[in-house]
Amino acid sequence: MFAKLAKRAKKKDPSRPLARSRVFDPAEAPEARRTIFISSIVVAVAFAILLSRLWYLQLLQGDHFRSLSENNRIRLVDVPPSRGLIFDAKGRLLAENRPAFALAVVPEDVNDWEELGTRLNKLVGITPEELKKAREVGSQQPPFKPVRLRSHLDREQLAVLETFRYELPGIRVMVEYRRAYLNAKETSHVIGYLGEINQQELAEAPKALYRIGDYVGRYGLEKSRERVLHGRRGARQVEVDAMGRELKLLSEVDPVPGHNLTLTLDLKLQRAAAAGLGDEVGAVVALDPKSGQVYCMYSSPSFDQNNFITGMSARLWEALAGDPYHPLKNRAISGLYPPGSTYKIITASAALAEGVVNPQTSILCPGEIPFGRRTYKCWALKKGGHGNVALHRAIRESCDVYFYRVGLRLGVDRLAKYARAFGLGSLTGVPLPSESAGLVPDSEWKKKRFGEPWQDGETLSLAIGQGFNLTTPIQLARMTAVVANKGRLVTPTLVKAVSPADGSDPVPEPPPVSTRVPVNPKDLELVHQGLVAVVMEPGGTASATRLPNISVAGKTGTAQVVALKHEKLYGHEDNLPWKYRNHALFVAYAPAEDPTIALAVVVEHGGHGGSDAAPVARRVLEAFFDLPVKERHKTRPGPLASHLDPVEAVAAAALAAAQKKAAPAAEQAATKPEAKKPEPRKAEQKKPEPKKPEPKKPEAKKPEQKKAEPKKPAPEANGRFAPKPFVPDSSDPATNPTTYRGRGR
Repeated sequence: MFAKLAKRAKKKDPSRPLARSRVFDPAEAPEARRTIFISSIVVAVAFAILLSRLWYLQLLQGDHFRSLSENNRIRLVDVPPSRGLIFDAKGRLLAENRPAFALAVVPEDVNDWEELGTRLNKLVGITPEELKKAREVGSQQPPFKPVRLRSHLDREQLAVLETFRYELPGIRVMVEYRRAYLNAKETSHVIGYLGEINQQELAEAPKALYRIGDYVGRYGLEKSRERVLHGRRGARQVEVDAMGRELKLLSEVDPVPGHNLTLTLDLKLQRAAAAGLGDEVGAVVALDPKSGQVYCMYSSPSFDQNNFITGMSARLWEALAGDPYHPLKNRAISGLYPPGSTYKIITASAALAEGVVNPQTSILCPGEIPFGRRTYKCWALKKGGHGNVALHRAIRESCDVYFYRVGLRLGVDRLAKYARAFGLGSLTGVPLPSESAGLVPDSEWKKKRFGEPWQDGETLSLAIGQGFNLTTPIQLARMTAVVANKGRLVTPTLVKAVSPADGSDPVPEPPPVSTRVPVNPKDLELVHQGLVAVVMEPGGTASATRLPNISVAGKTGTAQVVALKHEKLYGHEDNLPWKYRNHALFVAYAPAEDPTIALAVVVEHGGHGGSDAAPVARRVLEAFFDLPVKERHKTRPGPLASHLDPVEAVAAAALAAAQKKAAPAAEQAATKPEAKKPEPRKAEQKKPEPKKPEPKKPEAKKPEQKKAEPKKPAPEANGRFAPKPFVPDSSDPATNPTTYRGRGR
């Protein structure tokens, strides 16, 4: 065939030779067919791969990618629950939730973090540290979930963000509910405060309940009842556009609010305790002696919990933590004090229960007793002592010598046994964190602690509430309730009922556990009569607590901080530095016939139980029984009178710093016009040059001042103590608890 075609071509143009064509070259035909075949196979394989990929994506992975697509268009927005409300026993609202605006960012919608950070810094002051923290948090959760940048936005910041919202991709303003405490300083130590959850708490908490950025209880009932108050989360399913803006709500699951708490506290009594303590440092605890329900628990100084919610600066936190009066400490449950003469309730009860004395046993009080190398004094030493006293008068007038003798007859171990039976030396069970157990010493404890045997001289101090004894105000109130209810040790409670979020009836708290003390009710009745005499009879040490038409039983106490010989260095106890003054204590219950309230008052370094602590108790009792308030006239201000609150101190420091910065500018502005007047002054200085000796004449007065100066070192040279602040060292006996001596007032 090819030969015929070649012949025809030659016939047409014999002069032109036949050109060889690669298409029609018979020798190359097999190679062309091979190339076409291979190309066809490659194309077929490519189409097969494409079809298989389409089959894989649409059939096998179709649901997965459909879900991803929906997630880009539809998002699940977390809705945190509102925290349960807290009420007092009369229904007054103590803690509620108020709407607040928070700034958040959705990492998935942010294209340029640096540009976003720059814009936010200029608009609302977001720092690079805040943005860095948000990015770190966002890396630990799905990218479409918002991450909180700032929890509280003011109105100006909110307006700026709303104005530029379309220029800030990924930025969202969320409406949240934040805790608000309505009576912060009166209830701060009981209710407590919240703080943002940390990584460790988040890992231990149920994932269905808590998220990054949630607030949890950090202190008080907010912490101990966290799970009851928190509630359950909700969610909103919304449709968003490419910029992450919400377009439509598709579905919603409402969150379940936390349960509400009704406390046993009475806000009226809290305010009365705060007013009674005033500018003093101390604590007041009042409870029902029959049920253990706590009516009042106040610690001074207090603090404002709202500062922990709105955001606390480092400077404010340092001021709170470094305050010398420790406002964050709940002295009602963690303050440790020697019980002083209030401990005589236990000494008397133990003596009657053990048969050491009877109501008629008489002991002579000459004002002091020598024991070993020391002399133990009674507070009535200046009067020559109490003379012959029996139990009733010993309690009424708080005779130290009587209880010295009784304590020696009992011994330390029997005293410790009854002290523990009355609730001292152990946790009370009140549902608050950070409670202290106190200390009830015995012979075994001292052997383990110091490696020394117990000495009888230490029992003398122990019998009147000094020495190693340490108690908390709530323990003292609980101890007093034992006498008021005729021998039952109750467990203090703070929550009266829990109200479910669905509005159903409140669920009352189970009754607290109570135990009997190993003292016959008849013996407790004798102690009770003595406590009534302390307030109601002439010669009692707590006449300042008498109420009109209501009988009150009580016991005063004065716990020394330094030994008597160190007090004498200052001439009078009012000259003592505050931290070396005696603690003032008072315990009471009323009405004496059928008590409905028992309370304990501790005024830290306050002076004396009868004159300084009893009036505070009276103020609380007046509020409890709705009696007219009898104004108290204090002879001296408390330590908090001249002490700035940490918030005020920080504000004052900021104001002083601003004034200091403004002062140089003002001085420069004032001195600029006067800069041209140095010449006349120099001329004036040249004229009085010959008169320079004249200014030396007033120096003749200086020798008079020099004569007065030797008066200060003279007493020290003679080995006497000048009236200057006393600073004991570790070897000083004033710091040794075994040198304490009690006063029965």
